[in-house]
Amino acid sequence: MNGRALLMLGAGFTLWAVVFVALYAMLSVGCRLGWDHVELAGSVTLQRAQLIAIFLVGLVASLALTMVVSGPGQASTLRSAARWSTLAATVALLLVFAPVFALSTCY
Repeated sequence: MNGRALLMLGAGFTLWAVVFVALYAMLSVGCRLGWDHVELAGSVTLQRAQLIAIFLVGLVASLALTMVVSGPGQASTLRSAARWSTLAATVALLLVFAPVFALSTCY
């Protein structure tokens, strides 16, 4: 059993959980500090901008992790499962967190 493949099996959803906690925490901080009333450009508020930034950083990290896991290496069932798990985590990140672009933040 390859130890690296075993770690990679849960890495994608661990990253998903980190992004979830970061988004949830910064949503609470931003609402408490009134960032939803600070307009940066047009109708984009500081609150939405930082949530989008966290989402995009998480998406890039998830895509990078997917590329690392899908890279060259010895084929095994565990490695294949790690590839699919990381890809599923990337899709879940897109589907679950993309609403930061449109939904209301503090109401």
